Amino acid sequence: MAIDFLEHGISYIRWSLLIISADTITLTLLFLSLLITPMAAYVFTVIISYFLLISTVIPYVLIVLFWLLGFRDLTRYSRRYLIGFIGSVITTSSYFINIAYMGYLMANELTGNALIPQPIMLEPLILTYNKYFIVFSLYLPLPIFASLILGVLGSVLSMLALYRLGGDFNVTRTRISALISIVGILTIEAPLIGGLLISIGTALLTLNLGKILSELSKVESY
Repeated sequence: MAIDFLEHGISYIRWSLLIISADTITLTLLFLSLLITPMAAYVFTVIISYFLLISTVIPYVLIVLFWLLGFRDLTRYSRRYLIGFIGSVITTSSYFINIAYMGYLMANELTGNALIPQPIMLEPLILTYNKYFIVFSLYLPLPIFASLILGVLGSVLSMLALYRLGGDFNVTRTRISALISIVGILTIEAPLIGGLLISIGTALLTLNLGKILSELSKVESY
């Protein structure tokens, strides 16, 4: 039944959102630690080198898988959500660019920088830091920059599909949650602000999509 595709799609997306929310709030807390004490900057530098690999490779592969499956099933339910599936494919492309580049850098490290010349080696992320804000530098290697742009584009398209889903089922809170997430994605260059908004938006989306599932279960029980 078509309704099964809708239920499965929402369930997959909720799992993805749950992981995104947990992952983003952890990164946001790491950035927040920089505002507490200067010593945290050193701790952050050490931790981030390992945490980025863990937060990128392990949870993100699940995020991408659930995201793709979820919007695939939503599109099977209705072509109105095709924009979400397109977004999930773009996000997956971003993921593979990121993973390929990280793998390339690791291989280069193991071979003593023999694969790429020193001038285009990945430098640590440059941060503009003051009492109130931490902002990413725009100086990023091309693969990371391309991955970032594709990730933002794909995520926004997918969130627009969830915004539409909330409108179709008259769940205003789903639409608001999607908008909060979109604003967070677009302001991710300021990690504290963007990360906090993404964490809140995705957590609320997880709950509000659950309400749609509950309503569907009531309909099926009649």
